[in-house]
Amino acid sequence: MYSSLLTSLRKYVPRENHDPLENFITEAFAWLLINNKNFSNYFLREISKTIKSKTTNLDLFDQADCRWNTQVNFDGKFPDMVCTSRENIIIFEHKTWSNLHKNQLKNYKDYAKDNYKNHWVVLITATRKQHIQNPDIELCWNDVYEIVNNWSNEHIDASFIFDDFLTLIKSEGMGPPAPISHEAIQYYFDSIDLEKNISELIKRVDSKDWIENFNSRIQIEDLNKWTHDKRGSIYGLGWGRIGINFLSWSPGIFVGILLDGRDHYTKPMNKDKGPDFCLILSFERKYHNKYPKEKDYIKLINELTRKVRDIDSGWQIYKHLEDDETSKKNKWHPIHIRKPMLDVFNSSTTTNEQEEIFYLQASKLINAVTSIESFWSLRKVCE
Repeated sequence: MYSSLLTSLRKYVPRENHDPLENFITEAFAWLLINNKNFSNYFLREISKTIKSKTTNLDLFDQADCRWNTQVNFDGKFPDMVCTSRENIIIFEHKTWSNLHKNQLKNYKDYAKDNYKNHWVVLITATRKQHIQNPDIELCWNDVYEIVNNWSNEHIDASFIFDDFLTLIKSEGMGPPAPISHEAIQYYFDSIDLEKNISELIKRVDSKDWIENFNSRIQIEDLNKWTHDKRGSIYGLGWGRIGINFLSWSPGIFVGILLDGRDHYTKPMNKDKGPDFCLILSFERKYHNKYPKEKDYIKLINELTRKVRDIDSGWQIYKHLEDDETSKKNKWHPIHIRKPMLDVFNSSTTTNEQEEIFYLQASKLINAVTSIESFWSLRKVCE
């Protein structure tokens, strides 16, 4: 038994260029199973209902004598978690947004065959699409969320750690499905519903009061807000993106979701996390040879670079014209402030939550731009 949850998690504190989310979740989950026998027995009963094999089942597993451990050495292979009872073992492999390594589950099974009388492999992932290599039990983290939540609701004296664990799963986008599915965001190119759902979201937030985000520099009648439908049949779709445009293109401001970056000659920040939520600054063609040389444009970029650091973590200022990996440049859209859509909406589970998140994040980005004096000076130069 672990003496302390914090001690168990201490070795998995995120470091630069390394965020061991899977190990962090594993240690937190193992702590619950180790420190509450009633819950661990309940969990084993629940997952046994989903076992594929009809010839070998968890009835052979003595729950009264089970022991839970993490990172056990299988001759150089380390499954995330195991539960052992005499000559029997259940092997758990946990994935968030990454896939299994080649033959990963086979390696575990081969070791278990040589060392245990009976064995089962349980794979827990962020999405169903990650269920490969034929485990005995396939679960998603939202299934685990439901099991933990059901047990916790039936035991009012359960430790607050159970609620904290549910919050952790939800905050990483792996809790109960949201109106815009987190799985659909990640697998946008395989999804037929994401565009429609984003369009519906844009239609709802389009009616909000946006004028307050322009620092009293313009009147409501000058906002010239328009949601375009060019090159697409759904609300807000145009040039591979769905969102709202403000001001004329001198420069103009777009906020929304960049679904397809081919028109912009850009790639998403992280393809595994789907399209980007972004603010894009746009210039009309007649300014394309002028604005890159303007001192106000250079000042704007420098100031924005500093301001983006103060917005919520994960936002990136992308200077398209300076991207050496892109041979073609789109001078219409030189500056993006962006973050993977999955990361923006990962804690949401309802339509209202997603509307509020969109408005809050878009407002922060707009304010970051419109609070800079060089933005307004540049607009005068490009009149």
